[in-house]
Amino acid sequence: MLPPRSAVSRIPALARSWRPHNISPRSVSHHQLQLRPFNTKPPLLLLSPPLGRPQLPFLAPQTHNRPLPPLSVHLRQHFGRLISTERRDYYKRRLSRGFRIGVTFYAILVLFQVIKLGVYQEQLEHSWPTPQEWTWKSRWCLRSAHAQQHPEQIGKLLTSWPMVAGYLRELIGRLEDIEGEGKGIVEQEDGGFLIEGVGKTGFDITAKSEPWRRGYFDALIGSARAAENLEGWMTDRKQRISAPAEYVVGPSNPRPKPMPAGEKKVPREEDSEPASPSPEVFYVKILTTKGFTTRQKLDAALAYADWLDYKGLQQTARDMYTWAMDIAVSGLPPSSNANNEVVDTRTGILHTADKTLPSENIIRVSTALAVHKARHGDLTSALSIFTSVLKTRRSLPQPAPGTVLPLPPSPPPNKINNTIFAAFFESIRIMFVPSEFPAPPASGNDPPQRTKDTICEEAGLMTYIGEILFASSSREAGLAWTRDAVDMAESALWELSRAGADSDTRQKCAQCLKTGLENWKTMVQKLVARAEKDEEEGVLKAKTAWWGGAKQLQAKTLERKRWQAEEMILDDRIRSLWPVVVGESALDGLAPGSSLFL
Repeated sequence: MLPPRSAVSRIPALARSWRPHNISPRSVSHHQLQLRPFNTKPPLLLLSPPLGRPQLPFLAPQTHNRPLPPLSVHLRQHFGRLISTERRDYYKRRLSRGFRIGVTFYAILVLFQVIKLGVYQEQLEHSWPTPQEWTWKSRWCLRSAHAQQHPEQIGKLLTSWPMVAGYLRELIGRLEDIEGEGKGIVEQEDGGFLIEGVGKTGFDITAKSEPWRRGYFDALIGSARAAENLEGWMTDRKQRISAPAEYVVGPSNPRPKPMPAGEKKVPREEDSEPASPSPEVFYVKILTTKGFTTRQKLDAALAYADWLDYKGLQQTARDMYTWAMDIAVSGLPPSSNANNEVVDTRTGILHTADKTLPSENIIRVSTALAVHKARHGDLTSALSIFTSVLKTRRSLPQPAPGTVLPLPPSPPPNKINNTIFAAFFESIRIMFVPSEFPAPPASGNDPPQRTKDTICEEAGLMTYIGEILFASSSREAGLAWTRDAVDMAESALWELSRAGADSDTRQKCAQCLKTGLENWKTMVQKLVARAEKDEEEGVLKAKTAWWGGAKQLQAKTLERKRWQAEEMILDDRIRSLWPVVVGESALDGLAPGSSLFL
């Protein structure tokens, strides 16, 4: 049974008011009316008048005709709501700390690279010392150019001749600046004179110190070598790239060769210029500079003559050899060669009848002149010069007991075989031990002494004489001279290895031994081929000969077997000499057990 209803009727739903009762402001205190806002939106965005409770815009319904705010404004509104003041300060601290750590890390990395570069430059300075009086920029250019010319000692495969030319071009410009590092040099002959196709002559550098003059000579002779290797090359100055002329894109070369793989830049003709001046510019500057030694001028003259010979200018090269002989003779004491007592300047033949011996410079010029004559078919004159030079070298005096001969600067050590700790301590030692500029070499105006390294020079002369005799007059005599040359070069190389000679001397002797073995191999092969041909002709003649044909055939067969046996013996000797010559010459690239000459 249902309970009885109350007599009081309920209030109708529509009659119930949803608004709060009016509160008198007098009955409420001031701090009760001050409401805490939840946002910073102006009251114009609210949909209803302010009430007793706050209104949040993101909870209020939006009308369809209201445009949406831009995305940036929308994100700024929501991030401003989501990120509090404490979290904003936290992220600021994290970003500031990360920035400081990053800057510190990169500063340490840059400092490490600077230290590494400094150690590397100190190693180059100890390997190729530069004059102490130069500025750091000039010394940097010279030792970097030296290092680029010896790629095997700095861990590279090929020489970057454009870089060598660039370093030395800047160095020569600094040294020839009269207001800068060239202060003290003067122009000759009231401003110098011009040579057609070459340019201005050299300066007078006698006021400069010997290290300064030697460094200037190294810069000029290095520029000449770079110019020889960069002949026909072009340099795009805008893109900083050098390449042979056939790779340059331009009107004069409509179908250029494609650049090597991996090279994205292509030189353009309108932005290109020759990579280097002609080599004769630098050679003539050395020859006309006042202040260089006789050896330095002779090095430039012989290198210039060799380059002219390579270019096919035989008469000009012959004139340059004559100029080189005049330079060598000028270093002798006065009236020493007044009547060609030491050397015949016209033919280059040395005279050893008198007690006066020729200087080292004269011997060098005579040897180079003989090679030039032999190269162009004048075998008779070349043979006369070679024999006179060989006789002179054999008559040179022995060094006195206890004499300490100057040694050339040794190359930097091979770091591949060293341990990491040894290399580290060597780097520390280099940083604290200053480099010493080497003493000046001999001028070459005195007669040389007969030492172990000059024996290799004698072996080289014997190799030339044997080659000329084999090609001109007697094959037997030429082969005999070649055998003796190989024996002498082998014994000299053994002696140099035991004495601990420098690598350049051992490499030169190993190259002489290689040349002798190669000539010997070629001669024997030609003799074997001729003996086989004679044997074949003897077989045909023996069939039609009435008497003595069998004996002649037997003699030719024995001759063939003789030369074949010598060829086998030579092959065995080459294999036995492999441990001696490995690492000393260009034979390094051959595998052990393989044939040296194919």
